[in-house]
Amino acid sequence: YYKTNIYVLDAVDIVVKCPNGWTNFGVRCYKFFSQSVNWITAERNCQSLDANLVSVHNKPEHDFLLSLWPSSIICWAGGHDGEQEGQWVWSDGTAFDYTYWCSGEPNNVGVGGENCVEIITLSCKKAVFCATFYNNLHTVA
Repeated sequence: YYKTNIYVLDAVDIVVKCPNGWTNFGVRCYKFFSQSVNWITAERNCQSLDANLVSVHNKPEHDFLLSLWPSSIICWAGGHDGEQEGQWVWSDGTAFDYTYWCSGEPNNVGVGGENCVEIITLSCKKAVFCATFYNNLHTVA
């Protein structure tokens, strides 16, 4: 099924100024793109930029990310439980140490379950089916 969405890319940790077009928060750089892809393609696109889908580790970072795209947009995050059901990890290998799930999430609904994380502008995370495609997708790297 299709819906409007954003996915977020997270650059490698940095100690210098972000490249042109990227926005700094803490020690990371983020960039917003507009594409329509599934989670796996989004992660591969990030990796082609030496980045990963975003990992979120605290409320200030979460709030910052929500400020990067229009309020009607949903975005991919790097969280997944594709390796072991129910064990959520970030694609960049950092600790899954901040959980701000939407009410009732993760609920693993649907054929094949829900193995990826998206961030919605209601300020919470939602588990979704990784092969879902989205129209008018916007991306932050």
